[in-house]
Amino acid sequence: MDAGIVAALITSVASVAVSVGASVWTRRQGIELERMRYESERSARDHEKRSAAKAELDRYREPLLLAVVDLGARLHTIREGGLHAYLGSTQRRGRLAVLGTVYCVARYFGTLEILYSRLALLRFDSAADTRLVAALLADIGRVFSADQFDDEAPSAAGADENGPPAGASSLRKAELSAGSRFMLWREEQRAIGELMRGPEAAATVCVGFAYFHDHYDEQFASWLDPFVEALRSPHAAGSERLARLQTLLALLVTQLDEDGGYSLTVDGTTVAPEWATPAALGS
Repeated sequence: MDAGIVAALITSVASVAVSVGASVWTRRQGIELERMRYESERSARDHEKRSAAKAELDRYREPLLLAVVDLGARLHTIREGGLHAYLGSTQRRGRLAVLGTVYCVARYFGTLEILYSRLALLRFDSAADTRLVAALLADIGRVFSADQFDDEAPSAAGADENGPPAGASSLRKAELSAGSRFMLWREEQRAIGELMRGPEAAATVCVGFAYFHDHYDEQFASWLDPFVEALRSPHAAGSERLARLQTLLALLVTQLDEDGGYSLTVDGTTVAPEWATPAALGS
């Protein structure tokens, strides 16, 4: 074969190889650039979501903190026995003591309902800035709904050593004898939270105590009366559930209280709100 032809063929093959190689390299570079662009956009979206979760928590930090502090302080009063004396006082004072207590419970769930309505739970649970707060809120919800607490102690005011009060239904007797004192299932928690957003269930603040007081029998009693019944029990102060809730609420305050206005500081370290005694934290 003529040397010129051979040289031309070699040149042609080399040219094709270079062209193919360049095409493959360009395609790979394009894929890599596309991957980098996707990763960058995903990182930006994730950062935006995390920022949104933190922003929503910051927006509701103060009302949530106030709800947590009030509930924790009221549980402390119950566990120290300070509330029980008022339950047997005048009808007005006794009713105020009861409704004031369940209002603290209801406002806590109402504030959560408002927060969750503004923010996807998955995002709230996964964002680094809000993950610990979300975990504590979940733990509190689980303690409220669990049936593993207080299952040995009598639970109804007026119950004698033979069991629940006379006249109680068989279902109610079963409830009283089980570990259901102060128990609120998830569905009950959500329902109470929805009601605390007012008649339209769309407000961004909870209803006030006056509204709660005036509408309790009509709107809230069916959800909260079992809690009230447990509250009237002489055994309420020794409730394991309330002890655990107080501990978790104290820990939650340390996460929400950025300014240190509600917390106890020891050796420069924020450890607990003032109402969380060492005994409560150790229970």
